[in-house]
Amino acid sequence: MKKFTKPAQVKSAYKAWQSALASESASPDTKKTQPKLNDEWQKNLVTRLSLLQLDDGTSDVDIIVGEHKIPSHKTVLLLNSDLLTAGEISYNSKSQKMEIELLPEFSAMFEIVKTVIQSFYTGKISVSHENAKGIYKFASCYSVSWLTEQTFPILKGMINAQTFAELFDLAQNLSCKSLTTACLQKFDEKLAAAMTSTPEWLEQDYYRVKLISLSTDVQIPEIKMFEMVCKWLDHKPLERNSLSLSLLSNIHFDLIDHTNLINQVFTWINNSNSIDDKVRLNLFKIVSTASQKNKLGYPAGFSRSKLSTQESASSTSSTSSTVSTASSSIGFSFGSVNTNPNSQSNSGLFGSGPTNFGNTGSLFG
Repeated sequence: MKKFTKPAQVKSAYKAWQSALASESASPDTKKTQPKLNDEWQKNLVTRLSLLQLDDGTSDVDIIVGEHKIPSHKTVLLLNSDLLTAGEISYNSKSQKMEIELLPEFSAMFEIVKTVIQSFYTGKISVSHENAKGIYKFASCYSVSWLTEQTFPILKGMINAQTFAELFDLAQNLSCKSLTTACLQKFDEKLAAAMTSTPEWLEQDYYRVKLISLSTDVQIPEIKMFEMVCKWLDHKPLERNSLSLSLLSNIHFDLIDHTNLINQVFTWINNSNSIDDKVRLNLFKIVSTASQKNKLGYPAGFSRSKLSTQESASSTSSTSSTVSTASSSIGFSFGSVNTNPNSQSNSGLFGSGPTNFGNTGSLFG
């Protein structure tokens, strides 16, 4: 009897067996003499296989989940996952079985892991809002493709203002692009307002804020994106000062109407403690160029998600290229610059700063 030791060999043999069954059932002679034999045999096989789940007497593998053990069979694991038998594996001489120790993060998920392992024997699993995250996490970590496909639509339907942060974090931790995209596509003005009003937004890490600020999937007006980034920067101005230009350069200022550019964007740039004067000057140049482009006009509340991919890329490239040349080509005046750190300042959109760049009229016309 041929012994298969590698996942690829087991899967190849399994597929060959399935093909032989399909070919046999399609044969005219077979259909005439034994029309239901293969169906009955397969049904009996699945029934018997399902009886083996959690059977300690016939199992050759124990899956270690924290302090618990789940008896299983190596062949069944190989047919469902390429990675389960490639992790922390040892041999227990007392039980004479392999032991597969799961990642520590699954230690508190014994019931979910048990449910998943049982599904390997039956092909059936009940996925709910309560267990979807845990099932998807296990399936993603251990490459159970059929289970990720079955669970993803449920997770996608769960995304709302209350669950966004949690599911977005899950997507990043698993490096899951499809779940990340699904989260960002649900990121509309209502969700943004609800999320940014919580302390959790202020403590989000830079990578996640940058990912949101770069996305063309979000469904919010650009002025709202600007406000979100500013609020995050202003929460810890000294600590996040060095990150300000990197984030604010992702804003499509040409999608912000002229009034908001003057009353909100310019005011924040002029007064914020979250940026230094070098960044302040660069932002003024970018915003000034955007103001000229904006005269062509976008409807109020127009969001980047409504731009085509080509237009979005062109806008980003054009805005970035003007940073170094805008001062010579635009010809605006900043007025007098007050660099005295003890001077009084006016309150801005989310904070205040010591530098005053004069009248906005010469900048925006």
